[in-house]
Amino acid sequence: MLGVKPLRLPILGRGADWLALDKPAEVAMREYAWDAGQPNLDTALNEQLKSGKPELLRLEAEIFGSVYYLDPSISGVGLFAKNRQGLDFLRNQYGSSAMHFRFLFVAPKFLGELEEGFEATAPLLPHNTKPKMIPSTAKGKKSLTLFKRIAESAGGWCLWEAKTHFFRPHQVRAHFALSGASILGDQVYGGVEAPLLRDFVSKKRGAGSGLNVSVYDGLALHLESVDFLEVDDSAVSIHAPLPRTFQVMLKRMDLNLPL
Repeated sequence: MLGVKPLRLPILGRGADWLALDKPAEVAMREYAWDAGQPNLDTALNEQLKSGKPELLRLEAEIFGSVYYLDPSISGVGLFAKNRQGLDFLRNQYGSSAMHFRFLFVAPKFLGELEEGFEATAPLLPHNTKPKMIPSTAKGKKSLTLFKRIAESAGGWCLWEAKTHFFRPHQVRAHFALSGASILGDQVYGGVEAPLLRDFVSKKRGAGSGLNVSVYDGLALHLESVDFLEVDDSAVSIHAPLPRTFQVMLKRMDLNLPL
């Protein structure tokens, strides 16, 4: 339903009214104007539920509905409701800024007073003709992202954390770009391309043609965790492990996640 090859998504957590999946990059959550024609999880899950796929029937879902729109380029926690009551409840939490989101991403080091961390509050507005967000004090909607640098390598690469209670499309990407730097692999907001594998291999070992490949493909941005409340007010915290390719990149760059 999502491509030529079968795709199995690990379940990160589940409740009576919700399901959290480990969404890979380049897979859409729902239909959205910027992703026209791209297969999405909302449609795929509901079509396979309707067709009686056993794996989905066992989840005891009436419908599947994504709680928020997550840019297809971003990997991480994909949260879905399993019935209309859950969908209304969770989307209300999301729209009321009652959820907590934590993103991780990689960017080149930049100098300035914001290099340790900063708060981004620029109101954002969709561009008239391009699939991107732009700052606008006149027509933009208020947005808040808290950025913190959590690791730095001798080679000039940094691992960042971005936290927010509500995110608009491309919010983390656009807010970080407005600071004067961009996320690795972000072709929309001017991010640099990933370095080649040979850049991290000792010169003594040589650099054959097999090392002339990027250390990472795509946008180096991952939704690591989502915290929310269930209908009975019990707290839930869902975490999505970094994709293996992301972990390999961090190891190559000598960037270590804090304990």
